[in-house]
Amino acid sequence: MFIKQVFYENSMEVNNQMKTATSKWTKKWRHHVMVTAALAAVVIGSLFGSATSYAITDADQDGIDDSVEQTLLTKYAPKLYLHPDEDNKPSSVDWYLQRVAMRFHHDGGCSDDQILALGSVTQVNLSEQAHQTKNWLCSHSGSNILSSQSRNTRADEGFFLQPPNDNGMDNTVHLGSTDSAEWKAYAHVKSSSVQSGGYDLQYWFFYPYNDSPSVAGVDFNHEGDWEHITVTLNSSQQFVSAYFAAHNGEGKDYSAAQLQFATKDGTLASDSQKLTNDYTHPVVYSALGTHASYPSAGQQSRGLLPSDYTGAGSSSNTYYHVVNMGELSYPLNSQSFINYAGLWGEIGETDISTGPVGPAFQSAWNTK
Repeated sequence: MFIKQVFYENSMEVNNQMKTATSKWTKKWRHHVMVTAALAAVVIGSLFGSATSYAITDADQDGIDDSVEQTLLTKYAPKLYLHPDEDNKPSSVDWYLQRVAMRFHHDGGCSDDQILALGSVTQVNLSEQAHQTKNWLCSHSGSNILSSQSRNTRADEGFFLQPPNDNGMDNTVHLGSTDSAEWKAYAHVKSSSVQSGGYDLQYWFFYPYNDSPSVAGVDFNHEGDWEHITVTLNSSQQFVSAYFAAHNGEGKDYSAAQLQFATKDGTLASDSQKLTNDYTHPVVYSALGTHASYPSAGQQSRGLLPSDYTGAGSSSNTYYHVVNMGELSYPLNSQSFINYAGLWGEIGETDISTGPVGPAFQSAWNTK
């Protein structure tokens, strides 16, 4: 019995020693595997980049991470000033669509057709319409035109948006929104057309009405008014210049030295503060009536044409109201209105007095 007990105890001790040795070997093996895996990850990461560096979101399929777009758009969102005497203020796209009807313009003296009634136009159905053109007898027998189809609407028939004919309501729509929270900056980010590896940040503003002065008896005012500035960054995401659009080709590029900058809440920067901390928001002065963009307040000479006038009246901190539109066919943030190729106002007697097409169908969309 004593011999069995001793044998049993010795066996248990040997067994425990074997377990301990096995456990130590297992821990060393696991540690070796973990170290090897970690080293392999470092080597692979240094050669090909970490896996997380490729985990980007690019819903608008423009090759730029959507989060990078939003960061840059927020950082450089402009501070917008209207002229103190401005009657025709901005609005959001949705505000305007709720107050207009969609119609189709026919040539040859044929009457226009209503497509969507007042109050039924939305961002979703705006670009989903189709309508047949008319023949010389004003009978619908031609081809189907899509509201997402780019064309010269004034010359070739097409879709347009129109506030109601009632003068009281019409004027109300023309005046825009009195709520500055409705004054959105509709943004578009693209690879820069002038800076290799850089970015162009476009900020588009919408006004229901452009009240331009007449020239030689010709009216230049029109319904629907899209204005914009473009901020250009280099490959290090640093400010290079800003293009302020005005009057079909009168826009100019400005360096940081030629611009005013402000914080997101509107505090103006001194020269030494420009583009430091939060002083990264270019100040934009919207011209009285025409809404052309300028970098300063005062009289803006246009040569033989009537001068524009700017001033620090009502303002909008677009930092709080930037909406990234995304790209044509791949809109972001439910901004499907960019797919609408028709006009944003009634068709006038001239091209200048006719409502414009939207941002994605203007030449500036792919340039600046």
